[in-house]
Amino acid sequence: MGWLHLRRDCASLTRHWGSLHHVQADPRVQGRGVGTTLMAEARRIAREEMGLRQLHLAARGGAGLENFYGRLGWKEIGRWPAALRLAGDDYRDEVFMLLDPL
Repeated sequence: MGWLHLRRDCASLTRHWGSLHHVQADPRVQGRGVGTTLMAEARRIAREEMGLRQLHLAARGGAGLENFYGRLGWKEIGRWPAALRLAGDDYRDEVFMLLDPL
C-alpha cells in the first residue's frame, strides 16, 4: 500500500537527524490515511528507536505535498526553483522540509 526509506546521517555533526526518501502510497489508496500512517510511524521510529531529533525530506513542488506535510507538522525550510525536470519542459521546484522536534 505504501513505503518510505528512513535513514540516519552518518556524519558526527549531523548524526542527530535523519532523512526520509521515496515516500510513496499506492494511488489507488490515496485519501485513506496510508500516507499519514506511514509518516506517523516513521516519526515514531526516528524518535523512539533511532534516538533522532530531526527529520528532513525533499518534496516535489506543485503536487500539493507541501500542504500534506505541513498538516503533519513539517515546515518548509528552503526551495530550489525548477530543480526537477519531469516530462518535456515541465520543471518543478524541489521543496526542503524539516520536522523538529520529533
